[in-house]
Amino acid sequence: MTQINPYNFVLLQPDKPVRSEGYPGRLQFHENSYSGMLKCTLKALGPLISIDQRKRNKEKINFFNFLKNYQHDPIIQGSSLKGMIRSIYEAITDSCMTLACTCGQSIKRRGNKIKYEYQDIGNYHNNKCSDIMALCPACRIFGTINNDDRPCQGRVRFSDAVLKQGGLIEKRTYLKVLSNPKPHHHATYGKGKHPKGLISGRKFYYHHGKSPKFSVNEHNARYSIAIEEYAKIGNKFEFEVYVENLDEEEFKNFILALELHEGFGHKIGLGKAIGLGSCCITVNRDQSSITIGSGRYKKWEAAADTTWYSLKKELPDALKEVLRLNKEDDAGVIGYPPDFNNYPNQPIDAKGFFREDTKTDEQAPLPNTANTGEPISVATEPPKESAPKVGQEQEAAWLKKIYADELVFVNTQGKEIVRPRQACQGKKKLQEVEKWFVLWGTTASKRVLY
Repeated sequence: MTQINPYNFVLLQPDKPVRSEGYPGRLQFHENSYSGMLKCTLKALGPLISIDQRKRNKEKINFFNFLKNYQHDPIIQGSSLKGMIRSIYEAITDSCMTLACTCGQSIKRRGNKIKYEYQDIGNYHNNKCSDIMALCPACRIFGTINNDDRPCQGRVRFSDAVLKQGGLIEKRTYLKVLSNPKPHHHATYGKGKHPKGLISGRKFYYHHGKSPKFSVNEHNARYSIAIEEYAKIGNKFEFEVYVENLDEEEFKNFILALELHEGFGHKIGLGKAIGLGSCCITVNRDQSSITIGSGRYKKWEAAADTTWYSLKKELPDALKEVLRLNKEDDAGVIGYPPDFNNYPNQPIDAKGFFREDTKTDEQAPLPNTANTGEPISVATEPPKESAPKVGQEQEAAWLKKIYADELVFVNTQGKEIVRPRQACQGKKKLQEVEKWFVLWGTTASKRVLY
C-alpha cells in the first residue's frame, strides 16, 4: 500500500508575523476585552500516554508510568496543554515559531550525528519578539521571556487535566521505535530535496484512527521504550483555562485553537508519530464564566456574558488536512517505513504522500472542501418532531442538505452548521434530511433514533 508520512507541515506565509500591536498589560481590564474561566474536558480518542519521567526503572529498557499528582490521580500537565494549544494558535495567527532551529546537528540511528542547514526564517524567529510593544499574536497572549529585562507574562493559564472518567490500562507495553527528529532529511523537512533551502513549515502529526498499532513484542524491543500504563479510548480529563484581557480577535482565535470543530483533533503526550495522543477538547459552557471589560465588577446578573461561544471562528484550510480525524480513510499506511535505511528520498505533498513530482517551491494545494456542485438531497422544511433534549456538551440540529463530502445542519436557533460527511457516526444510510441529530461537542454527529 502507499506510504503516508506520519507528519506534515503548514506552510509559512510571506510578510508574517505582524507585530503592530503592543502588550495590553494586566493592570486593568480594558473595555470589550474577555476575561474569566473556561471549564474544559479532554477526551482520549485513542491510546494516550503522559509519562512520569521522575520514575524510571534501572533496567536496560526504561519503563514509564502515567504521570500522577500528589493525590495519585492521573494527570496531563497544564504546561503540556498550553504548548499543544499554542502550537495551533501560532499556525492560525501566523505567529513566530518558538522551537524552530534552521541549523545544527540531528541524530541518526545508532547515535551518529549529521549537520543540517536551512535558510533563515527571518521575521518568524521567536527572538524577534523581544520588544514588549511589538509582539506576535501568540506571544501577546501566551507570553515570552526572550527579553530578560522586560519579560511578558501570558494572559492565558492552564490547570493540570485530571482524569475524571475511565481508568488506566495497566499493561507493560513495548512501543515502536521513537527516534529523534531528522531535520537533515531535506526532502521532508525542506521545500525541496536540496540543503540550505526553505523549511517546510510548522510540523504537525497525523491522527492514525482509533486502533493504531503502536506496540511491538518484547523480542523486537531492543531500541524501544516501554510503558506500564496508558489512558484508553473514551477516558475524560477535566481542566480549567483562565483568560485575561483578550480582545475579540484574540478570544476568537483562542477558542478555535482550544476547541476544534467536529472532525478535527489535537495530539498530546508521547508517541504522536506512532498514532498515540489523539484527543479532543470540549468547552463546558454551563460551567464556564466569561465577562466582558469592566462588567466583572458589576452584579453577577449583569456581568456574565452569554454570547462569547458564538465568536468561535472557522479553522483555516492550511490546518484542516493535518488535524482531521478521518485521515486513516485515505488509501495508504500512516507511519514510518519498516526499514529506516530505505526511507523515501522524496518530498511529501499536502496529504502526506511521498511523490517524486511534488513541487519544490510550494506544497500541492489542499483540496477545496466547499461544495460547489448540487446537493444529493435537500430538505424542504424542518422536522415535524420537536428537538430532542441534549446535554451541556451537545447541540440539537436537523439535517437540511447532503453533499458528497459535507452535511449542512440547522440548529434550534436557525443557524446553519457545516460538518464533514465522514465525521458523522454510523452508516451513510442513517443520514436523512428532515431528521434530528445531536452534535457531540467536537467529535462527530450522531443520529437521534426514534
